[in-house]
Amino acid sequence: MKRTSLLERVRGFFRKTRENFRTYIEISGLGEIARRYFVMNAFDGALTMLGVIMGALMAHGVITMDSLKVMIGAGIGGSLAMGVSGFFGAYMTERAERTRELRHLEVAMLKSLEDSIYAKAYRFAIVIAALIDSAAPMLSAFISLIPLILAYVGIIPITYAAIAAIVLIFFMLFSLGVFLGKVSKENMIFSGIKMLFAGLITAIISLILQFI
Repeated sequence: MKRTSLLERVRGFFRKTRENFRTYIEISGLGEIARRYFVMNAFDGALTMLGVIMGALMAHGVITMDSLKVMIGAGIGGSLAMGVSGFFGAYMTERAERTRELRHLEVAMLKSLEDSIYAKAYRFAIVIAALIDSAAPMLSAFISLIPLILAYVGIIPITYAAIAAIVLIFFMLFSLGVFLGKVSKENMIFSGIKMLFAGLITAIISLILQFI
């Protein structure tokens, strides 16, 4: 009986937490914001890695174990920096915006809302938005590094590592475009091609800047 009672309490806790989260997401409009943060920052992370890889290729010409180590180190360092800066940047920005919204509600309702469900929903949205803003570029950057890491540990040939990473990055860009197409209920393939084209343009510009 005690074991059953404990199990029911645990289930009840998770059920209540899930319901609270759904309520917070609905009140704060977090779903739309989270999608924007995820796509924008995943795009940035993928393009940052594309710039690192192409820059290393232009500098070294041929991929060696040393240049591979440089790319992996630069990629990890860059992704961590994007993650940390993304978290604090999004946290401060969302906190300022949510605080302003809460103050406007307090003025309209002529009472403090510090302990209300609105304040709880806004605090929840601030943290989750910051986490998504932080995780998205790190995730896309680390995925881009997979072929390089596999080559570094000897699983795949070094000569294929950079090409495989670039192909993987373009696939991620296309997938992000497909996701946006699904959200906007537009042609998903065409949306993926547009995102891929945006990545190509950015890559070309970054290459041109390296020659200036």
